[in-house]
Amino acid sequence: MSGNRTILMTGVSGFLGSHIARHLIANDYDVIALKRTSSKLDRCKDFSDRITWINYEELHSNLENILFKRPETFLHVAWSGVKSNDRDEWREQAKNLGLLAELLQLSKDVSVRKIIAFGSQAEYGLFHDVVDEGHSIEPYSAYGCIKNCASQMIKCFAQANSMQWYWLRLFSIFGPGEENNWLIPSVIINLLNHKEMNLTACEQEYDYMFVKDLAKAVLVVIREEGDHSGVFNLSTGHPEKLKNIIQYLEKQLSPDHEVMRIGALPYRANQVMKMAGNPAKFQETFQCIPDHPVRNALLETIEYYKNGYNEGNE
Repeated sequence: MSGNRTILMTGVSGFLGSHIARHLIANDYDVIALKRTSSKLDRCKDFSDRITWINYEELHSNLENILFKRPETFLHVAWSGVKSNDRDEWREQAKNLGLLAELLQLSKDVSVRKIIAFGSQAEYGLFHDVVDEGHSIEPYSAYGCIKNCASQMIKCFAQANSMQWYWLRLFSIFGPGEENNWLIPSVIINLLNHKEMNLTACEQEYDYMFVKDLAKAVLVVIREEGDHSGVFNLSTGHPEKLKNIIQYLEKQLSPDHEVMRIGALPYRANQVMKMAGNPAKFQETFQCIPDHPVRNALLETIEYYKNGYNEGNE
């Protein structure tokens, strides 16, 4: 890769994308962000004025501006239907493929040389252990299936057009700005309000990565000079029992009020009890290892909610 420091990016207004964009800007990268007219920019208030924003609806008229800045990396973070209720909505999930096709053509038109996009552990389907990239692909949800379709589209398109491509499979990401209905924000918010919350026995072991470590890892892939195109698990490789995380949060926020009702709910059907990725391939290729201990990352996340959270987070 040359010294060009312009990134063409989607999903900047979201949880993952906002952290990645913020980290890129802090490292002197220019970000051209594609967004919908309706996108909320609450997560971007501290850096919004340093982004070149382009609405999808106005993409054609802005093509010359993108060409002028000559982005060499296309970072695709946006995805429709990430909420749990939408993950088996086939029509909603399939919309992502139409958008991806348009964006891949755009990346070719502006001479992008590297494509980076995010996959999911959902592509592997039901598993109960630490999995590597060689594990069979057997998704059981529309979300996992369409994610895998997207990976094949990117691989095929990139190879046909002599581009590098990186498909980063994520496991569990947490941190400030995550949507409030996911587990860790829900627990923190209920603890802050001393409100009871019904939970399962929480014996599940999940591989949680701090979102700021994710942002650092993405920057490493952007900077990589060689061509190591392929699929990579992006995870810590160190699953932790949910019960331990929840009890730690309870100790920090509500030691005198027992509001977490662990064991009050049954496990759902096909509950995955151990969900973790083997990150060896990524670490060996990019020499990048997460450096935020989980407890420190949880404390930083707690501070975000103590300082006031947005109940309308989307």
